[in-house]
Amino acid sequence: MTKAAAANRHEALSADTRDKILDAAEVLFAERGYSAVSTRNITDKAGVNVAAIFYHFGSKQAVLDEIFKRRLEPINRRREAMLAECIGPDVENYSVADILTAFIAPTLDLGTSSFKLLAGRTSTDPNPEVREVMFSVYDSVARSFFAALDKACPHLSKKEMFWRAACVYGAMMYIRADNSRLQYIFGDDFSLSNAEEAVRYAIPFLTAGMTSPPVDEPAGRLRKMPTKTAPSSNTKKRKGS
Repeated sequence: MTKAAAANRHEALSADTRDKILDAAEVLFAERGYSAVSTRNITDKAGVNVAAIFYHFGSKQAVLDEIFKRRLEPINRRREAMLAECIGPDVENYSVADILTAFIAPTLDLGTSSFKLLAGRTSTDPNPEVREVMFSVYDSVARSFFAALDKACPHLSKKEMFWRAACVYGAMMYIRADNSRLQYIFGDDFSLSNAEEAVRYAIPFLTAGMTSPPVDEPAGRLRKMPTKTAPSSNTKKRKGS
């Protein structure tokens, strides 16, 4: 075997080991929670050497970080591109509905059921290591989202924006988690896993909430109420059109 062939084989085996660790850790973190899973648990399930985690990642937290990066980086790139389009220089009327769709719709397909469960579990996990990873992987797109909302909702004070955004986040995370609680009440004909229905029904509701008149006097930020409550991305007005 040539040196090049040996190097390629080593690289392939190394990548395979990394994937086995990430796949195993994703399932275990989802089922038990980050704090209840040891590095030994992960390597046992992955069927790899106990030292492999530290060789390939360095720490258990780095494994969690890589799990989220491999699932979310493509989704977050899409979200940021869609958000940038919503507030581009040629956009005349900012659409709250389009901004919400750009932020929420791409996240409704998170891939494996284990990652959906993990994403929901980690969103409320108080472990500082988990919170550090969560804040890091979502920070850029969250800032893009709030920059877009600030342009589209100038009638809201910072405090009111905070509370309405909390409602948006809550709805998004509950839909993504899909814990079957509502199906238990409404019946099996309904499913939060239906991304098309989620966009069709949730976005107009959330748009109405974001564009409704402020509860409090907006303390210096009052400019103009949005002229459209739920505009469609297909009817977005642009300069020169």
